[in-house]
Amino acid sequence: MSPLPAPAVLQAVLLATSAVVVLMLIALIAQRTLRRRHDRRDARLDARLRPLVLEATIAEDDEIDALLDRVRALSAPERAHVGRSASLMLRDVTGEAADRLRAVADASGLVPRVIAAAADRDPVRRADAAEALGLLAPAGALELLQALADDRSPEVRTVAVRALGAFDDPAAVDRVIAALALDSGIPISVAASALVQQGAAAGERVREALDHPDAGVRRGAARVAGLIQAPGAGAPLARLIDDEHEAVGAAAMRSLERLPVREAVPSLLATALAGGTAGEAAARTLAAMPAAWSADALAAIGAEGEPGVRRAAGLPRRAAA
Repeated sequence: MSPLPAPAVLQAVLLATSAVVVLMLIALIAQRTLRRRHDRRDARLDARLRPLVLEATIAEDDEIDALLDRVRALSAPERAHVGRSASLMLRDVTGEAADRLRAVADASGLVPRVIAAAADRDPVRRADAAEALGLLAPAGALELLQALADDRSPEVRTVAVRALGAFDDPAAVDRVIAALALDSGIPISVAASALVQQGAAAGERVREALDHPDAGVRRGAARVAGLIQAPGAGAPLARLIDDEHEAVGAAAMRSLERLPVREAVPSLLATALAGGTAGEAAARTLAAMPAAWSADALAAIGAEGEPGVRRAAGLPRRAAA
């Protein structure tokens, strides 16, 4: 058995431990004090400067220059606060009011700070910069966001792709479509939402992406095609019903509810009669199509379909024999 430590050693260890605990408590108290002081300062700045930012959203054309001069005349901390406030408000504002807020943010000096942060070593700051670039849309933002969409951090890539949704440039649309790939590391919901935001500008490229060799791109394009009513997408969607990847077929069938084409009926019927979840999806799509196209297919489902498929088609239960 090893000998017990001497009392002097135990006392030294106890004193050292107590000192560490005290220092940690002091650091915690100091941190909370500084945070409260910072919060109080922000509250004071917000109470004084928020009306100035709000005023910009309703200012007349002949008033905006004077308002921007007032922003430029503020102190550095005040301009920084105004820039943050304008950037936050841009998340919920569109149209002319958004343009005015971007002018306020520019006058506050926010844009150079955002551009610098896009190259920061900290991925959190790069991600914040990507979001701000999408909101502020300064000169060169598209090129920076395309670079950030290839960032080594998946979080930065995700935010950058989401931000690209604010741009209807063909290069932005192509980069978002590329983010639908299975190996992109970007959630399909993010890229799909960006394409929906791009709307009509993405229509032709979404239709072309329905024939992409990557299943993830086909699935995402099929999912978006119906939401944005992509012109000419009906026939390619009909072909995707029988795609080797079930998720692609499911997305195609969902979009065919919004973009129905008669040539999809045979594949939908075959899928419905095969049963399962895919069969139920096909039945729902057939039920959403014009009756002149789907009547015979629905009758066949009524005679041969599984109970779940019949329910999905909105058909009554089969009478007991």
